[in-house]
Amino acid sequence: MPGRRLKVLLVNPSWDGLVSRKGRRFNRAWAPLDLLNCAAILEQDGLNVSLIDARAEPTSSHTIREAAAQHDLVFVTSSPIDRWQCPNLDLDPFLAVTSLVEPRKLHVMGAHGTVVPDELLSMTQARAVIRGEPEPAVRALCRGMDPSEVPGVTHQSDGTIRHNPEGPALDLTSLPMPAFRLLDLRHYRYEILGDRFVLLETTRGCHYRCHFCLLKMYGKGYRRKDPDQVIREVTYLVRDVGARTGYFIDLEFTAARDYVWTVCERLTAAGLPFEWACQTRADYVDEPLLNLMKRAGCRLIHFGVESGSPRVLAATNKRITLEQIERGITETKQAGIDQVCFFMFGFPGETAEDMEATIAFAKRLNPTYASFHAVTPYLGTKLYEMSGSPELFPEVLSKEHDPLLLQAIADRAFREFYLRPAVAWSRLRRANLRHWRRQAALFWYYVRPAFT
Repeated sequence: MPGRRLKVLLVNPSWDGLVSRKGRRFNRAWAPLDLLNCAAILEQDGLNVSLIDARAEPTSSHTIREAAAQHDLVFVTSSPIDRWQCPNLDLDPFLAVTSLVEPRKLHVMGAHGTVVPDELLSMTQARAVIRGEPEPAVRALCRGMDPSEVPGVTHQSDGTIRHNPEGPALDLTSLPMPAFRLLDLRHYRYEILGDRFVLLETTRGCHYRCHFCLLKMYGKGYRRKDPDQVIREVTYLVRDVGARTGYFIDLEFTAARDYVWTVCERLTAAGLPFEWACQTRADYVDEPLLNLMKRAGCRLIHFGVESGSPRVLAATNKRITLEQIERGITETKQAGIDQVCFFMFGFPGETAEDMEATIAFAKRLNPTYASFHAVTPYLGTKLYEMSGSPELFPEVLSKEHDPLLLQAIADRAFREFYLRPAVAWSRLRRANLRHWRRQAALFWYYVRPAFT
């Protein structure tokens, strides 16, 4: 039909349940910011774009199949941006969605296809697998380029799987405002921060190469948005979309201190009713910066602590000490900002004594929240190479550690940390009644083995 606009469907599948059985992933309803970037780019090109976020709004197979049939091109992600670093290990929910789409329309993206594109192409029978940052390839494919011509794409030609060379890293300043209007913020929340919750991004990339960290999705180098761009996005979200809380999904939010100082000064000047969280390293914060972040609306910081054993921590290539971690957490507390600290069990060579040291260190740090998990050796990391695992997506370093034992240790660590009387009282005293039930559900998930 002459003049008809191409119709494109973007899909974020649902992983059933709040916590996945394989790998214990929290399946929170967090907005797929990378798909919103793609939607905005395609709308800029004059295309008709729809988004199905089945993580946020339960969507039947029939609805997805019908929607796919009514669109010209369909893009399905196996890991939205909040799962680029720690994707789900069970692909069945994703494959159930791709099976609903005609192969000639289907394109897949995400961490899984980035690390094993041949397998994902075979599993899904898709027209193309997009490796790494999806935005440039999605635009090129929707502009009519053949998959054989698009950088960063894996496709099949004459019965042979071909991998196109990588393209240049995405310039974040070239991105339009993400298509936030496609979201209904009533469906998005973070149980320890609040409702009407959004994801934002100021930078992409990381300066470090920790052995356990999956970075394949993030492109090359370390790139930033313009501070004015960030403030425009936050202002639009608060004033036009009704956002109240948000998370800057950067891997290391405070890596570029002068940059984040500028962003926080402008957030403070804007005076928006918006509270936010971020993730960073404990050696990337200091008292003046934390005080400014607090004034700018920062209420919560995620810190990857990993291990309480100096020997194990050094072997991860994280290049940080327990003393630096303690200093950063202490100064964050003094600034009045809550902390979430993440700890892992099952690193190569880790002993029972090392694991007990991690539990003891968590108690000594005493962050507002603590999370304990078994180490996942993601394909595409140094840790996976060290594991020698034949599996594509193993849960743990099974040659060295018993998965059931590691999970039992993680569960015990969680109970020992949270069932201390002072911590239990603090949770009850601090709890916002609107969010207490969600926090309590997560808490009960971990402590119930102690009562059964």
